Amino acid sequence: MNRRQAVLGLGAILARPALAQEWRPGRPIRLIVPFAAGASSDTIARLVAARVGVALGTSFIIDNRAGAGGLLACQWVARAAPDGTTLLWGGGTALTHAALQRDPGYDVLSDFTPIATIVENPALLAVRPAAPWQDARALFAAATSDTGGLRYGSGGVGTPAHMAAAAMLKSIGAEGVHVPYRGANQATLAVETGEVDFAFAISNIVLPRLRQDAVRVLLSTGQRRIPALPNIPTLVEMVPDGPVITSGSSIVGPAGMPSAVVQRLHAAVNSVLTEDAGLRETLTREGGDITLAPTPGAYAAAWAPEFARLRRLVEISGVRVE
Repeated sequence: MNRRQAVLGLGAILARPALAQEWRPGRPIRLIVPFAAGASSDTIARLVAARVGVALGTSFIIDNRAGAGGLLACQWVARAAPDGTTLLWGGGTALTHAALQRDPGYDVLSDFTPIATIVENPALLAVRPAAPWQDARALFAAATSDTGGLRYGSGGVGTPAHMAAAAMLKSIGAEGVHVPYRGANQATLAVETGEVDFAFAISNIVLPRLRQDAVRVLLSTGQRRIPALPNIPTLVEMVPDGPVITSGSSIVGPAGMPSAVVQRLHAAVNSVLTEDAGLRETLTREGGDITLAPTPGAYAAAWAPEFARLRRLVEISGVRVE
């Protein structure tokens, strides 16, 4: 090697971020989960993280930050060092807050690095078993009748479930009375006790209640019917331009992460979900629709369109959090 080649080689080494220093096997990864410990999304995060950690030869530290509906978690990751040791579970939370709020404290299109998608869980419209509506069309008819004004529950103002119900009612030309609860579990319980006529809640919360015959499900808000409920129609089947509402389980990091780190994390997630049949069965049994992005770039390319879709949903539903 001549002197010029040696100088150029040294310059390349100095200019390139050292992957071993920034992220290496054995160095713990802090996964910020914008939900309380024990929540359904937290359970999924822990299942996936444990297996991905083994694939990477490292461990995940689950850090639950549910404050302000998960907004604090999104802000924390947006400001974290882009070295691959701090990640956010659920990029959809960051997108939803950005769509709902004028200033969420970050720029959702420039402050994050999309890494991997895992599974999407739609919201399910639940009614009590004794409700007079045997299907969604009967519920729509009741909502648009002279005695309409059905009471509907959600896990809180501005949640995807709230937007789903408000957008659905607007789509069919009806109005309703929104009753917010502190979480989707409470909203589903309100359906069971008859406090509200119906509620949207995420599938992995509603399905256990359905199997116990505590509720009846009339439709889902997925893009397509989910494997766990092949006979239940989607809202887009029932209503022209009906909204698609899903809770996406995904992994994102702060902006500026080295490509090699992103690629390695993505490959580990996709490998685990592809090879672990037991994990896939667990996710689909709870109403999930596994949606692995083929590359980090494919997920990143869907980021802006998804943000635009959510902003449109906020406009349609009339829901906004200041």
